[in-house]
Amino acid sequence: MNRSCIFKLSAVAGLILASFGASANTSLYKIVPINTSLGNESYGSAIDSKGNIAGDTRDGTDGIPFRDEAPFGMDNTFTYLDWYDLESYCYRQLGYNSCENWSERQWHGINGAGGLEREREAFYQGYTANAHGFDNSGQKLMQNPTSDYKPGGSSSLVADSNNVVVNAFSVDDDIIGLTSSGYYELGNSQYGLAYRERGFVGDVILPPPTTFNGKAVSDIVTKMGRTMAFDSFKYPADDTGETFIVGSASVTPFDYRDSSKDYDGRDVGRCFSNDVAIDDPGASPNCQNFAFSTKGFVWNKSGTSGVSVAVWNTDGHGNDTESNRSEKSYMSSIRGAIVPNHELIASEGSTDSAPIYPDARDYEGQPILVGYNTRRDSNNLLMQAAVFRPIDKDSLDLTQDNQWQSTYISGAEVEHGDHYIYSNSRATDINNNLLVIGESKRSGYYPENGAAASRIFVADANADTPKATYLSETSESIFFVGSGGIAASVNNYNEIVGTIDAETAREYNGKQRRHRGFINPYDFTGTHAHRRALFENKAWWLDDLTNDENVSGTNNHYRIIAASDINDKGEIAATALYCASGYDNTGHNAYCGGGTDIEKVVAVKLEPTVDLDDPDATVTIIPRSVEQEAISRQAGSLGPWSLLLLALAGVRRKYKR
Repeated sequence: MNRSCIFKLSAVAGLILASFGASANTSLYKIVPINTSLGNESYGSAIDSKGNIAGDTRDGTDGIPFRDEAPFGMDNTFTYLDWYDLESYCYRQLGYNSCENWSERQWHGINGAGGLEREREAFYQGYTANAHGFDNSGQKLMQNPTSDYKPGGSSSLVADSNNVVVNAFSVDDDIIGLTSSGYYELGNSQYGLAYRERGFVGDVILPPPTTFNGKAVSDIVTKMGRTMAFDSFKYPADDTGETFIVGSASVTPFDYRDSSKDYDGRDVGRCFSNDVAIDDPGASPNCQNFAFSTKGFVWNKSGTSGVSVAVWNTDGHGNDTESNRSEKSYMSSIRGAIVPNHELIASEGSTDSAPIYPDARDYEGQPILVGYNTRRDSNNLLMQAAVFRPIDKDSLDLTQDNQWQSTYISGAEVEHGDHYIYSNSRATDINNNLLVIGESKRSGYYPENGAAASRIFVADANADTPKATYLSETSESIFFVGSGGIAASVNNYNEIVGTIDAETAREYNGKQRRHRGFINPYDFTGTHAHRRALFENKAWWLDDLTNDENVSGTNNHYRIIAASDINDKGEIAATALYCASGYDNTGHNAYCGGGTDIEKVVAVKLEPTVDLDDPDATVTIIPRSVEQEAISRQAGSLGPWSLLLLALAGVRRKYKR
């Protein structure tokens, strides 16, 4: 990675470093490994206020990302079914010159694990889980997921056949994530899936609704409907408040009359007879790929009740009278939530002269949600980033549907002028200052600076019409025009973490760029001047902030490839490349054992080496050097494509108060 903005450590810098003596802090973060034996690769996904980490593992590729309501955040026709569809997506939306290899890995998996083909053929061949969730001690989560509906009636659950991913910690420090039902043995060497994803909090699995628009939902929704859980809030935001979980829930079937949704001749239309769902859809090979329209959803913590957040398509066509149009499904999801409470934050104490949240702004004490909603444009259903704010701030009723109004984020719309320059966009998190972060996926038909990347943006949820500011349009040096990444989490100090391209090489008709974890102490309402000053008032690759210039030290065994979550203490849940023997030097692209040792992808926690709230704290940041020679790394079990898996998996997320 030959980036002009990163430089070799000069002799002058070395002398300055030496002048601080042995007691000086020469890195802002120390790296703490999180050990688990559950999979070939482990990812740090969430961190709570106490510094506990949770995450998930992979043995192979996802195929279709587990965290997307619609495949790759854009396929609301649900027609990405096989190897050829994956290759088509790569050519049209990613543009790599290696799409045949990319689709091979996503379809067949790696070393006999993962891949979409194993899911598609599981009915006849059985299935072994690819993803396992783990807690702070490395123990497996959701080993025996529950389902009121069991395909085949008395069928038994196949052990270790359910995928689990972790998304966040709740306000009560419970783990929030997604699990599949696992596969039920039907006899005759056949296996049925009840649901591909359902959200969970702690040990509670969140169900789809039983009614929609005042009517009972289809039987296939209650039996096989999917849910997702991403965040939580407490309302009211005090000791009397109740905990709620946010995400999405299936409400109606997709257009099952569309034959393009049939995989390998298995007719999804046969899941219905005269518009009535068959009695046991999970026991039919035709229904294993069944999908749904989703609504942004809020559940109570026990999962005993839930409500939809807002109507689809609120810009002139705002109603829920249709859920499918031209073979496409309406979709909506909530990815982040906050109840602004400036008194709570100020009372937690800061030695800074200004509180974290200096004014109440307009939505004090009200649940503000972010994610995406569908906008109808003729027969096209566009999934784009939105902020959801209470319609009536004085009488919010969390027992009733559609209590929020969704507002699309200006500048993150899919359509600009007469062109769909983005394939989708979504807001991913929000903090107590109402700072929103998110991503807009550039369409493959309209690449920017050689890449059809996911552009990271920020917005102000307090504005009447929140407007996206893309980090590539700021003066931050690590973000460049056309750079892509993941906007993972933002804490209440406006410190944003995620994943960003670490090189400027052309992706469209070229190779995929390498990625690195980053932190950006963004200047916004409530930013602490002294905390931001510790970062020299700018964004960094986390590798630079873990550089202690000690070749033999713990930090030099790791290079941070993704950051997924950050708490208010500045502790970060992250994912790293690990070199057991230690990298040959402290440079960004140093060899592991001269280029012959194997690196592994592991979950880590980053702990600040100083108290970030101490106004007298100081640290000396020494950027890692960059060698100029080309490198050829030896990779671990998933090889160099593991970073692509990471990007598609969208590892996350956050802790909120």
